Amino acid sequence: MNWIIYALIAIGFGSLSDLFRKFGSTVKDPFLDNLVFETAAFITAIVLYMLFSRREVPHGNTMIYVIAGGICISLFTTFFFKTLSVGPGVSVVAPIVRAGALIVVAILGVILLHEKLTWNLVTGIVLACLGIYLMFLNN
Repeated sequence: MNWIIYALIAIGFGSLSDLFRKFGSTVKDPFLDNLVFETAAFITAIVLYMLFSRREVPHGNTMIYVIAGGICISLFTTFFFKTLSVGPGVSVVAPIVRAGALIVVAILGVILLHEKLTWNLVTGIVLACLGIYLMFLNN
């Protein structure tokens, strides 16, 4: 399957995830919200592994990076729940958080992974910053 299909599927589930996080953020305890959210994610990951994995053995530092990524996503989710519970709403919070993350990862890709800094990338970063600015004007 082409990578764009996977990206569109990820966008769909990411969007649904943000909506469900907003519904769940009414508990006002981001730590409980995160615990339940991550438990559901863990169970889903186990089921997906059992159904679809090729059961390859990781090599090198791969698992360290995967564990670090898991820790980061758990911290992201905790603070995202907190932001949704006190912020202006999912239609403002989610795009700002996602665009902000997009900007940071693009910059880190250039700095740490030595990816090309192209005019398209710079334009995308500038437009994302402009979008965040415009959303802040709304509030």
